[in-house]
Amino acid sequence: MARILAKSIKKTNQEIYLKKHIEDTKNAFKELNKKLNLDSNLSKVIEFCIEKHDLGKVLPAFQIKQLGNRNYEPWDILLDIPHSLFSVFWISDEEVNEFDEDIKRFIFSAVAYHHWRENFQKIITGDYELRNFAKQLLGNEKFVQKLKENLNKELGKNIEINQRIIKGIANGLDFSKFANPFCGNPSFPYFIDLPEDKKKKWILISGFLQRCDHFASFCEEENESLDKVEIDTQSFDKVKDVIKKKIGIDDENQIWQIQKAKDNKENAILIAPTGYGKTEFAFLWAEDKKFIYTLPLRSAVNQIFERALSIFGNDKSGILHSDADVYLLEKSKDIGDDTRTYELARNLSYPVIISTGDQFFPYALKPPGYEKIYSLFSYANLVIDEVQAYNPKACAIIVKFIEDVVKMGGKFLLMTATLPDFVKQAIEERIGKNFKLINIYEDYQNAFQKIIKHKIKIELIDNAQGDGELKFDIPDEKINEIKNIASGGKRVLVILNTIRQAQKVYEKLKSIFEKVFLIHSRFTLEDRRKKEIELIEKEFKNPKPQNEKEGKILVATQVVEASLDIDADVLFTEMCPLDALVQRMGRILRRYFYRNGRVINKADSSEYDLSNSFFNACSNEPNVYIWIFSNGLESGNGKVYQKELLELSRECLMEKSKKKILQDITVEISEYEKYKIVELFYKSLKEDGDYLKDFYLTLEVLDAGWMSEKKAEAERIFREILDIQIIPNNKIEEFIQELNKFDFENKNFTHFKKEILSKFVVSCPISSFQEYIPLIDKLMEEDWGYEKLKGWLKLKRWLKGIYLISEKRGEKIKYDENLGLSRERKKGKDEKEKVAENIL
Repeated sequence: MARILAKSIKKTNQEIYLKKHIEDTKNAFKELNKKLNLDSNLSKVIEFCIEKHDLGKVLPAFQIKQLGNRNYEPWDILLDIPHSLFSVFWISDEEVNEFDEDIKRFIFSAVAYHHWRENFQKIITGDYELRNFAKQLLGNEKFVQKLKENLNKELGKNIEINQRIIKGIANGLDFSKFANPFCGNPSFPYFIDLPEDKKKKWILISGFLQRCDHFASFCEEENESLDKVEIDTQSFDKVKDVIKKKIGIDDENQIWQIQKAKDNKENAILIAPTGYGKTEFAFLWAEDKKFIYTLPLRSAVNQIFERALSIFGNDKSGILHSDADVYLLEKSKDIGDDTRTYELARNLSYPVIISTGDQFFPYALKPPGYEKIYSLFSYANLVIDEVQAYNPKACAIIVKFIEDVVKMGGKFLLMTATLPDFVKQAIEERIGKNFKLINIYEDYQNAFQKIIKHKIKIELIDNAQGDGELKFDIPDEKINEIKNIASGGKRVLVILNTIRQAQKVYEKLKSIFEKVFLIHSRFTLEDRRKKEIELIEKEFKNPKPQNEKEGKILVATQVVEASLDIDADVLFTEMCPLDALVQRMGRILRRYFYRNGRVINKADSSEYDLSNSFFNACSNEPNVYIWIFSNGLESGNGKVYQKELLELSRECLMEKSKKKILQDITVEISEYEKYKIVELFYKSLKEDGDYLKDFYLTLEVLDAGWMSEKKAEAERIFREILDIQIIPNNKIEEFIQELNKFDFENKNFTHFKKEILSKFVVSCPISSFQEYIPLIDKLMEEDWGYEKLKGWLKLKRWLKGIYLISEKRGEKIKYDENLGLSRERKKGKDEKEKVAENIL
């Protein structure tokens, strides 16, 4: 008789037996618990669950069909249910009698659902096949006895099967009567009614079981040490010393981040100007604790990860987002083993993890597996940066997540330059005054009132056409104005609200000025990364060098608001909500910042005293131009921003200017006034408006106990995913050529993403085209040499969710490395109009 396998590792031809995997999982928990010091009774329950979690792998169908254990006996591959569900059958009632009723339920459920599958919902609620499975167990005592002997021999202890469960299911009871799912299923209300202390126990039992099981499997596959399940944190003093050295100031009393971090070690909300060093404060605030630092965009995560590496080091810093594996592969020369770095981050092992918010916040919707994330925040801290960049629904989900983190015993730090008042109020309603508000604007009000970095000019653009059609073109005189300013040696940033508008403006400027750049969200990953690196590290890096004389223009969409750390001299921008406008303005003269009563220019370390005078970085000319279309306000015409927000923003600007009409308004604005005008904007939002309705309705639904049945569904709700991944039609032949060159035998999916997908895949709005064709179907249909590919089976998996667009007659979907994705339509026999999606 062959032994019971827990897994078979193909790349090393290694077989991991069940006894070893259970021991590895228990040892992972012991290592983790050294950092946690859990209650001994709770630790005992978790260890018991670990001992039982994979006993269902004794089933011949799992051993023979899934793991290829060909000599295994008995040979019966037809009798089959998921192994985690079958593990519950091997928990006897006598073994759990010492626990109270709730803990008993938690044990059965934690074991049953530590690997949730989408078909579980059907199986656990009266599925005929499961009932038939139980009946066959009842009628085949020899089969059951043989499985018992296998377990006893493998584990060296006596294991009994639970006859009560077998008989109950055979007689028509649902599996859920024995193992209640406490996640991903709103039809089971038991969990909702549990007291908070019981909910926390369930989360810790299930969460730590999942985490240690996953980590043990990772260690077995990658030959990693189990003691890396929770890597030691960096001390506050070490972090402080590195930051002092980076800032160049030895006296820590002159570094606001250190002083504020010493005084504010609990939950906190930090409001501070853009470019003011919030990140360093977050690193210090975390003190000696593990923390997860979240941002809305991948490009911002990459930048903050670089800063984390410089402060905490490669061995303590991890990164998480959808393309983190590709990013780390590109940086492998700097960080070492990119696969190990990525997997340790995925297993939540690093004490510092920089991540996009969508890796964590969707778990507030309680999809299957949420317990693993929530158990983490029983001892870790959460940092939320740039909260204003999320839509109202996502903000509501973040507020709920903050509430849950506090209930679990973790701490949170929310940081922003423009804090939505409704977010602050909602947090306060949920956790009370259990946080400290740190408002740098108010703490240094006198200084920020004296600092003027922006002189705003509002320009009204008449876009009414004679035929009644609205046209949102930027007039040629504005294009020439941009060019003339850049010709004077200035860095000019032009931010448009739609990709179509950005592409049109870029093409016009490129025809009259040499050094023009374009960035938006409809480039391939590789092209966008190249552009970001070029902009951040060279062309628009912060700070702008004092000796730079060459003018340049960057045309962009909203992707630069809360991601790229760039520094420009002049901004031209379409009208947008005031909070977004302040973020856009934050990219102008970013090199100037306030510290200890003085304004400092990071470019040359020159200082300006504020004791008796204002600091005015503006010349007589404006350095922020706001374009407002007389009809529709902005080029998205309500599709990008809600008109409610735009109209309110316009009113706030008029209030600031003290004028009744928008035309020819020019006004200087201090850093403190920027903060106050955005505060007014948030407080003026109408409670019955669509914007706040989305926020409060989402919170109501979450408070009612709504749970998402799938992780993908939770992610879709959080991100409001409206995009689809495509290969542009004009790139398909080149794509096929690259497929035929790829080494499928020796390279993995990360290499495939980096070498193939990153060069060809573009996101586009799902509503923009009528018909999408799965790429893999098209490859088979067109017979593009797929049969010659050694990795055809891999390819079918790797291309799942990627499409081609079915073009209409007279339409071309094109991709260009300079413009990005665009669509070309024929309007007549000879006339063509280039357009791109009217969306971010």
